[in-house]
Amino acid sequence: MNNSTACRAAQRYAAAYDSLSTTTEQAVVRAEELSTAEQALAGVNDLLASPSVPLTQKQAAVQAALKNWPQVASFVEVLLAAKRYNLLAQIVADVYALADKRQGILRAQIVSARPLSDTEKQHAQRVLSTRYGQDVKAVFRTDKEVLGGLKIWCNGELLDGSFQGQLNRLQEELIK
Repeated sequence: MNNSTACRAAQRYAAAYDSLSTTTEQAVVRAEELSTAEQALAGVNDLLASPSVPLTQKQAAVQAALKNWPQVASFVEVLLAAKRYNLLAQIVADVYALADKRQGILRAQIVSARPLSDTEKQHAQRVLSTRYGQDVKAVFRTDKEVLGGLKIWCNGELLDGSFQGQLNRLQEELIK
């Protein structure tokens, strides 16, 4: 299965899982449960991913690891039976994205050369919220290769205001 097919499959499973929630609050709780379950299954990942382990043994491992989340366990068992367990991490991310969409929240990743102050972080989130007309929650990280400025990934696009990005654009203009 190629990446785009796997991505579409993960989105379909995420949509099916999300459709079990009738309210936004329920969708957020279910997303957190699925994420917690993914972490709880980390200890048996090798067993669950192994093609040589019988499905019944995998199902027993899931039931034991997820005894507090029977609905999540059933969902994971569906993935195992369909040989799609390898998509669980992407499904979790897609379920969170659907919960965010229900809440009117966009996620962003902001990369800078140095740690940003709280004021700078708040300003960046306000500017993005204004640009996209939605509440934006950002994750901030640093990367020395950025040199200066910011790289922002939000709503499927890259806003590259980094010094390196400016140099690259200048080089492209000079080549034309």
